[in-house]
Amino acid sequence: MHRRLFSVALLATILVMSVLVAPSQAAAPGKKKWLKDARAAMYGSRAYIDARVKPGDTKLVINLDIDNTSLATYYRRGKAVPVVRRFARYANSKGVHVYFNTGRHQKDLGQAVAGLRRNGFPVSGICGRLSGESLSSSKQRCRQQVVNRGYTIIANVGNRSTDFVGGNYERAFKLPNYGNRLG
Repeated sequence: MHRRLFSVALLATILVMSVLVAPSQAAAPGKKKWLKDARAAMYGSRAYIDARVKPGDTKLVINLDIDNTSLATYYRRGKAVPVVRRFARYANSKGVHVYFNTGRHQKDLGQAVAGLRRNGFPVSGICGRLSGESLSSSKQRCRQQVVNRGYTIIANVGNRSTDFVGGNYERAFKLPNYGNRLG
């Protein structure tokens, strides 16, 4: 009898633990779902550019994260995220500057720019993390530098909460990251 109660209690514990642990350890969805979810997150972004950009605007900028936002690092390593590239090209065709704001360190920015250009992104500028700087502080500092040069950040695109902390932008587009499972 004790063995049966122990088995039932053990099974109940395992079931509860699997429910509590499973979501954080679950695998990220497949590439097809990620691309669909990224398109959904960017829905209306080009219409927003059309509505926001007025004749004579010269110091407007969009601010883009790189990893799993502009360039895939989880599903298609080093390849453009199509919906973000279309948005960047469209904004640029309307006279909007395209800046990249990355958690990559300063020493890696040359390679990042080369990868972005190879994938068809217009690159007006890039800012990366300084040695010893937190990701969140780096993202805020980079956006503030753009604003300090007289630009208005009309759209900020990223996939992590750290991409949006601190403001300095008019509109946010947050791509999926599935509980930070994409890194």
